[in-house]
Amino acid sequence: MKILGISASCRKWGNTEILIRHVLQGAAEQGAEVQFLRLTDFTISQCKGCLTCLFKDRDCIIRDDFAVILEALRQADGVALGSPIHNLFAAGSVQMLTARLFRQAYHSEFSGKAGVAITIGGMPGWEGWALPQLVSFFLSLGMPLVDQFIGYGQGPGEIFYDIQSCNRAIEAGKLMAGGETNFRGCPGTCPVCHCDLVFTRGDGRPYCTLCDLSGAWVEEGGTKRFVPLSGSRPRWQTMQIRDHFDNLILPSGKRFLGRKEEIQAKLDAFRKGAGGSDSQD
Repeated sequence: MKILGISASCRKWGNTEILIRHVLQGAAEQGAEVQFLRLTDFTISQCKGCLTCLFKDRDCIIRDDFAVILEALRQADGVALGSPIHNLFAAGSVQMLTARLFRQAYHSEFSGKAGVAITIGGMPGWEGWALPQLVSFFLSLGMPLVDQFIGYGQGPGEIFYDIQSCNRAIEAGKLMAGGETNFRGCPGTCPVCHCDLVFTRGDGRPYCTLCDLSGAWVEEGGTKRFVPLSGSRPRWQTMQIRDHFDNLILPSGKRFLGRKEEIQAKLDAFRKGAGGSDSQD
């Protein structure tokens, strides 16, 4: 059993790294092999959106350190990903990495490998969307989450005073090392992503925005619970992901090639009228 810990923080031995290393500590105590990586130690470029990985069914063609991260993910049986919360969002490197794993999401390459998502905020009330970002990283790759939570610590090292989060991280590592793949954290509002991102559609029906899962509010014991509608499937199901790629993304290649010359003509005319001379995006 090998557990990989990844920190998206720029700060070495900061709060994020400390919590991720607590996860690895717990895994090691259970006899697992552990590996730790800082995303900021590697050059990971932004996805170009070329879709070569998908249309030619090959790993990303960008030459940087992404291959090192990809190989570590392939070798791991479980992954803990941590990020600080910056302006209500996760660190930019999380999105950079997620986008570069487009092909792996299509093939469900990491399906079944356990995950733990941890974000670190300065104070309650400023958590924003960081944790759901990390949750979507795992769910898009078909990786079941064992736990997901937010730790709190403002200054470097102050996470040590959040004893509950430190202990929870250790326990999460032990669970992954023991082969656990069932969710053992707080249930949250949505039974799939365990986040509290249930909004209301125009027709008045509630749905989880992260999972695109329609549901209804059911009263139980004086409280309301979000229950998915019969037949409603979250976007993260393997069948839903395959359908998205096979019927929406892959066919777009042929359509674009058929329009390429027309689009170029429209772009040339637009750039001339706009007075632009920059290269294409």
